[in-house]
Amino acid sequence: QSREQAQALFDALAALPLPQREAFLLQAEAGLSLAEIALATGVGPETAKSRLRYARERLRHTLEAFA
Repeated sequence: QSREQAQALFDALAALPLPQREAFLLQAEAGLSLAEIALATGVGPETAKSRLRYARERLRHTLEAFA
């Protein structure tokens, strides 16, 4: 089942719009702060915050079946 979960996570990440996926991975994998994400992606902090929020919501909704 963990293989299925890993594939579901991979698919859910791939399905995110690029800006959301980028923001999510910069925080989750690279450990960047909100300000650092905004700087790295060339957007304001509020936009970076929104992208993270929407990414988390989509991932949560997509992965609910595995909870």
